[in-house]
Amino acid sequence: MKYQKRFIVIGVILIAFLGCETFTSNGSDVKDSIVAKVGSKELYQSQLSQIVHEGMSKTDSAAIVDGFIHSWIKENLMVAEAEKNVAADININKLVDEYRSSLLVYNFEKRLVETRLDTIVTAEEKARYYEEHKNMYLLSHPLFKCIIARVPARSHEIPILNKTFSKSDIESIMQVARERAAFHYLDTTAYMTMEDLQSLLPEGSLKKEDLAGHSMVHKRDKDHEIFVKVLRFYDEKTIPPFDFIEGKLTKSILSERKIQLLKNYREELYHKGLADKKFEIIKFE
Repeated sequence: MKYQKRFIVIGVILIAFLGCETFTSNGSDVKDSIVAKVGSKELYQSQLSQIVHEGMSKTDSAAIVDGFIHSWIKENLMVAEAEKNVAADININKLVDEYRSSLLVYNFEKRLVETRLDTIVTAEEKARYYEEHKNMYLLSHPLFKCIIARVPARSHEIPILNKTFSKSDIESIMQVARERAAFHYLDTTAYMTMEDLQSLLPEGSLKKEDLAGHSMVHKRDKDHEIFVKVLRFYDEKTIPPFDFIEGKLTKSILSERKIQLLKNYREELYHKGLADKKFEIIKFE
């Protein structure tokens, strides 16, 4: 019953809002009325104009207006409570001024970066940055590239797979795996983690120790025989390959450029202000 009464009140507000003309006949004076109040704060009918759209049903519109009004009330009640309980040592005006200054500077610097930052990073720059900073990108886990083939236990394909995976002819390995394995993984461009590998194989099939230092791994259990050709292997806490962190290198280079751009702009602004006498330092005892 309480909900229905509230809905009727909101409906009346909404009908009044939608039903009245926004402007008088001469188009100059806006008709407006107070919808809700919290202390000295007032919510006007005109403020609801952007949340109600033509084509909405009265039920949907009333629900949206109802939610907006009560959110507004709760927010302003919280503001009023915060104002009453503000700590004595907090200077609200100072905080507002600092926040305003931070927003202005942030948006200005953002525009500077968008319009002035050189975003082209050459291969030579990335290669040089890699050599100078690669120790900063040590791996937190093993990384490798491999080819995988799996066949049922006692399959007649096991001898040919074993023989082929023991060789270094990658094309032949891929062809045999494609044609003879019940399951194969042949992406030689993607780096894998142990988690990636374990998601493709029966649980507990392979461990890091099985791959480290080996070019070929042959494992069997009661149901399967697994062949892995290890193409590249990088252990944890070692330097990662360039192509694995190339994206990170680009981001780092651009980040350093951005910092330098803003630093240079501040310096230029300072020297221009000095030349134009836009500031002075007042000496004091």
